[in-house]
Amino acid sequence: MQNKRHWKSLIAFWLIALSTTIAVAQDNASEATSETLYNVFTLAASASAELDNDLMIATLAVQAEDKDAAQLANQVNATMTWAINQLRPFSTIKKKTRDYQTYPRYDSSQARRLIGWHATQTLEIETDDFQAAGKAIQLLQEKLQIQGTQLRAKEKTRQRGSDALISEALSAFKDRALLVQTNMGAPGYRILDITIETDDSSQPQYRSEAMTMRSMDAVSAPAIESGTSRVSVQVHGRIQLK
Repeated sequence: MQNKRHWKSLIAFWLIALSTTIAVAQDNASEATSETLYNVFTLAASASAELDNDLMIATLAVQAEDKDAAQLANQVNATMTWAINQLRPFSTIKKKTRDYQTYPRYDSSQARRLIGWHATQTLEIETDDFQAAGKAIQLLQEKLQIQGTQLRAKEKTRQRGSDALISEALSAFKDRALLVQTNMGAPGYRILDITIETDDSSQPQYRSEAMTMRSMDAVSAPAIESGTSRVSVQVHGRIQLK
């Protein structure tokens, strides 16, 4: 019986000691967190660059009308098959079909009688070979209409540009920190925290109006100017003078 009481007393003692240690540790952490910082300055720096656009995405569409929905679908499919076959010699062009849609057509009477169907399907081509893109679009315009084109920098190009700008922006941040240190007559500084933000969302788009279908000899290959995209990096942080 006495042994049981002895062990119970020891366990109670160790539990009290453990809880006291945890409480002391928490108090120390709280004191460290609530420590007042002096001579703290908030700084910002940025860097930006223009990157050459090296990717083109063009959207073309097949459009047709017919009184018979099944016949209309066959007509659109046949035209799209023709377009895909026209692109086969262009190994540098990626292609995919998208958005097949059919709409009913009604007459202008009050009864709004169904008089036929309208169907459209888009073809998207993507390439970094602008010369091939121009020739391909010239061929496709025989039966398809250009809906629009987009020129932008590739993901890898933007990533390389951002990485280079991060180094440049950080150097600018340190230059400003040194300027503050020198101006305030401090022997040194330490960085408390720093945030890096990249912005490469500014991608120029060049839209083309839909063109009416014409014979191929009447359509010339479009002139494509690559242009540029802006990429920027912002650095925000705090320093503490020593």
